[in-house]
Amino acid sequence: MSLEKFYKNPKEPASFGGINALRRAVGKQVKTKDIKQWLETKDSYTLHKPARRNFKKNRVIVGGIDEQFQADLLDLQSIKQFNNGYKFLLTCIAVFSKYAWAIPLKDKTGQSILKGFQKIFKERKPKSLQTDKGTEFKNKILQKYLKTINVHFFTTNNETKASIVERFHRTLMSKLTKYFTEYNTQKYIDVIEKLIYSYNHTWHRSIKMEPYAVNIDNQAQVWKNLYNDS
Repeated sequence: MSLEKFYKNPKEPASFGGINALRRAVGKQVKTKDIKQWLETKDSYTLHKPARRNFKKNRVIVGGIDEQFQADLLDLQSIKQFNNGYKFLLTCIAVFSKYAWAIPLKDKTGQSILKGFQKIFKERKPKSLQTDKGTEFKNKILQKYLKTINVHFFTTNNETKASIVERFHRTLMSKLTKYFTEYNTQKYIDVIEKLIYSYNHTWHRSIKMEPYAVNIDNQAQVWKNLYNDS
């Protein structure tokens, strides 16, 4: 079985992932040692292999699905010339389900950020939204909109910060840099939706399922998976 289609197709759950992601995608059809050997032949894997780190867990405990989202801006201004002038990704993640979005923005004006959140909240709306203390999220246009739709907004600047969306940034940037190397490009604008689809359909260690699969019916089990060892 060829591993290429699982690894190189941006929409595949295992796209630009590691040994465990590919093993889940192919099941028992390919041995783990063969997956490892194959990955070692890929520059996109070996050049961007993340260092194993044990992060101190700063738990953000929520009661259920769509209770709280975290949002941030990912600065990609350095490659705007390859991406139709888009400079930022508005990233947002549901704290409970780990379901995420990344909306391309050409600037970080209040109007642009508002449109980004409107796109996200058309799909799902949280009870509360957490960001860091960046002024781009405190603009009057966005704050008025959040009050209108009854979303509580709050910021943090302690050690915890918006830690879950920051971890998502690391995952997304890992996918992006591997994609750039594999295809010898710096253009993401045409594949970002596929990469986010891949993330949302990839098994997540903390919830022990894929983010897209979390729903009202299974949220009690997800809560146990997340917090039972607290």
